[in-house]
Amino acid sequence: MSVIDEVSPIEYGEARITLTLDSGTPTPQAFDEVLVNVDYSRTLPEGIVLPLEMTISGPSGAAVFKRTVFTRIAPTQLAFLPSEGGSHLVRLAEQNHNRWHGELVVDVEGTSLQENQS
Repeated sequence: MSVIDEVSPIEYGEARITLTLDSGTPTPQAFDEVLVNVDYSRTLPEGIVLPLEMTISGPSGAAVFKRTVFTRIAPTQLAFLPSEGGSHLVRLAEQNHNRWHGELVVDVEGTSLQENQS
């Protein structure tokens, strides 16, 4: 095995953190809490390395962007409060190692901030 394969294996950057919408959030609504379950089983046997960074991007871009860093524990559930309707991208990734990540698009019912400005 070459040194480069040990430093940067081909599987680095793969989506091995599984994010799923919690059954307690059947239809996500604007201004209602959305719960997302996190499963790390596909990262084994290596596992994950903290810190983990959660980012949430809404349809209006920077106006609704949220970022949270988990430095002590790996969360098993994420929560966020969307301020508008539309597609929101929830992403959880290793912050410094960039080895594993997971993404989920959550379609939230309600009007977008852009529609309200018109």
